[in-house]
Amino acid sequence: MSTESDPPLYVRAPQAVWWEVLRHRWSAPRNRALVLRDRSGGYHRAGAEQGTWGPEGPILNRFPAARLRLRDYDQAFHVGLDQRGGTRTVALPTGRGTASTDVRVLWWVDDAAQVVRSGTLHGWHPVRTELERCLAMIGNEYAAVGKRITADVLLRYLGAPRRLPDHGLVYRVADVLTHENAEELRLGEPVEGGAPYPWTDTREEYEFCKQAVQEGPVSLAALWLVRHPEQVSQVLDWAVAHAELIRGETTWQDELAGLLGKLTKQEQAELSLLLRDRLSALGRRVPGPTPPSGPQAAAPGAQTPWPGDDRAAGGPNGANGRVVGDRLNGVRR
Repeated sequence: MSTESDPPLYVRAPQAVWWEVLRHRWSAPRNRALVLRDRSGGYHRAGAEQGTWGPEGPILNRFPAARLRLRDYDQAFHVGLDQRGGTRTVALPTGRGTASTDVRVLWWVDDAAQVVRSGTLHGWHPVRTELERCLAMIGNEYAAVGKRITADVLLRYLGAPRRLPDHGLVYRVADVLTHENAEELRLGEPVEGGAPYPWTDTREEYEFCKQAVQEGPVSLAALWLVRHPEQVSQVLDWAVAHAELIRGETTWQDELAGLLGKLTKQEQAELSLLLRDRLSALGRRVPGPTPPSGPQAAAPGAQTPWPGDDRAAGGPNGANGRVVGDRLNGVRR
């Protein structure tokens, strides 16, 4: 609530003073008070035994103001007595930062004569100013001793009626509710170097989130999918677009394995020869081709050509044989 939207607390009575006094005496409404101003500048609530004000301050009356002579008053005012409300948003510190909270306030007129005397046409502004002063004081005291401010703390200190004697108003905090709003009054600052308040109520949740972050994007994506199963298509699109994050950090062996899958058949055959000879030189048993049968079977001790070996067609001295031989010679034995 802003000052502009706060209805005025009092208005000047439209009728003559004597008529307003008589009407108030006959049928005084419960939600409105009649305040009279005498010719010396004092203010009196009609029908009240006390609480009248003069130019220098409060004056104790032994008789109701309405019993005084009517010609002693020159103005009359109607003062609203309805209970009103307001909200102030504050940021309460928690173990995970700050929580936006609405402090809801009820306030009303306590001294109608003082309201008119002080010229308090709108009451929310002084109530809000006093509320912020009290909230700041509580926040400073708790921050000094490292304690946590909660909704119960604010209700304990401000739940009882508190008077504003200079304005004739009373207010109290009726409720403290969680709310999200960028415009807020921050109470207390986080302690540098760690969490300022105990985390006992959120420790398990913290450990779970910490483990999910340590396990990397795969764990976080799975956690998101558990919380938002309707977004499976979005998670899949993200996984495809960020495949490098899902696979993790690649090494040169991974890149080489990917390259081998893209070779042509001729390149694969040549690398097969090189790999077989190298493994044989290291003493490893390697698979070989099935020897041919029939009259063309190779003589004992003769080298059986590998499939794709160009030496089978061109011979060891042929052009293709020399190419492969050169490559073999380039392999370090």
